[in-house]
Amino acid sequence: MDANVANGLVELLRHENASIVTPALRTLGNFVSGSNDQTQAVLDAGVLDCVMELLVHSKRNIRKETCWLLSNIAAGDHSQITSITRNPRLLRAILNHVQNSEWDVRKEATWVASNIVTGGNDVHVHSLVELGGIDALCSVIDVADPKILLVVLDAIDSILRVGQKCGRDYIGFVDECDGLDKIENLQEHVNHDVYEKAVYIIETYYGVEEEEDENLAPAIHGDTFSFGIPTSQKSLDLNYDEVPHQQNFQTYNFL
Repeated sequence: MDANVANGLVELLRHENASIVTPALRTLGNFVSGSNDQTQAVLDAGVLDCVMELLVHSKRNIRKETCWLLSNIAAGDHSQITSITRNPRLLRAILNHVQNSEWDVRKEATWVASNIVTGGNDVHVHSLVELGGIDALCSVIDVADPKILLVVLDAIDSILRVGQKCGRDYIGFVDECDGLDKIENLQEHVNHDVYEKAVYIIETYYGVEEEEDENLAPAIHGDTFSFGIPTSQKSLDLNYDEVPHQQNFQTYNFL
């Protein structure tokens, strides 16, 4: 790809006319959905210097297309992911869209966050979490779109795995953000993949709580009462050694 083409398109992103910005943004988004070399050429042209203004643009479609472009950059190599995470202001703006924007913008912003934590390294995950990433992602868990639910659950799985490895209480963070309650509710979801992923996260990171049998009658031993668990109990036929197959998500978010 000719570097001059990328440079010219990036310059058009600064134009005040939305009808000029939109096709330039879409074309750059297509470039970064290609190879890492193409993505790097767009980054070298300075596209990230323009995105902050585009993320707060009055046109919803431009905000959506900007998040789509960022999601494809976040699906690149680690240095390209770093180009996003090293800018706290940009990362906060993305997470704000995950929580607070119109649905089509939220969906694209969710892809950005998910690509960062599923394709990035531990530092990338920590950067997202420190700026409120867990709270933002947990806000999407109760949406109706099964595809986005799987994207979010995959992101939360990656965050919890890194937290467990690095000794950080991300498990507690998810619980504090009502994420655990929402994930537990997904065990009744009609989509089988969503159900399996929810069960996997609960069993892997939160364990299975044993419920106390309230119907046990006290046994009398001399002058005292004692409560015991029967020596023979029915057990559920669950094989916890078999981990549900984790869905392989497409690394790029094409519209």
